[in-house]
Amino acid sequence: MRPVLVALAALAALVFVAAIPASAQRDTAVEPFIWTDPDTQCAYLVAPGAGLTPRLRREGVPDCPDADVQLSESFERTLRQGGEALGRALQDLGREMERERVR
Repeated sequence: MRPVLVALAALAALVFVAAIPASAQRDTAVEPFIWTDPDTQCAYLVAPGAGLTPRLRREGVPDCPDADVQLSESFERTLRQGGEALGRALQDLGREMERERVR
């Protein structure tokens, strides 16, 4: 019976020692924050211990005063073709509804 108690005590001590670094890390962890470069006025997301990355706006462009959304030619072409296809589909639907109304 005594060896079992010794083993349980050793296991409890091991668990306690293993938990110390995790609890210490949790207490000293710093939350990510946003930093603005005073020269460029661009915003960055800073994660202490992990680095920093440019903060992006909803449109996916950097969060900088001079940043602008510029679409590539292929994307503009895709949008234009999609709009034209939608227009044709609506015209076809209108003609179909007109035929059904006449019947």
